[in-house]
Amino acid sequence: MVRITTEIKNKMIQMRESGATYSEITAALGVTKERCVAYLKDIKLNTQMVSAITKEWKQAELQAVDALDKMMFTDIHNLNAICSTISSWDYLAKRGNKWWLIDVTINGQKSIAAKRDVTVENYEHAILLKTDTEWKLIKIMMETETILKI
Repeated sequence: MVRITTEIKNKMIQMRESGATYSEITAALGVTKERCVAYLKDIKLNTQMVSAITKEWKQAELQAVDALDKMMFTDIHNLNAICSTISSWDYLAKRGNKWWLIDVTINGQKSIAAKRDVTVENYEHAILLKTDTEWKLIKIMMETETILKI
């Protein structure tokens, strides 16, 4: 468990005011959700900033189809359009003979660790990051090894 120092607390507050979720804060700083609730329950979100970020993020999600196409993906499916309750992955697309689940983001500090529990066997997984100057496809590679059976 991470000790909440003044520096960690200030980072938590700054992230929350900027619109970060508790999950994003816990992944970035290594603090527990309970600590987030305890320290951040009275922090007000900067709604203008959150609104601008949400607008930019939604725009990136729409532009992602063109980016994926240029990255040689085919059979691109917007999972948000199919089922709005799927929040873990934005697109299902094929490249070569492999199917990929892709999360679109504008957040350069997106937690890859948070994706661990929502991976699907036999699929490739990636985060598609839109920066000010480029699109980056960040492949998530995880290997599970059984150490001890109970």
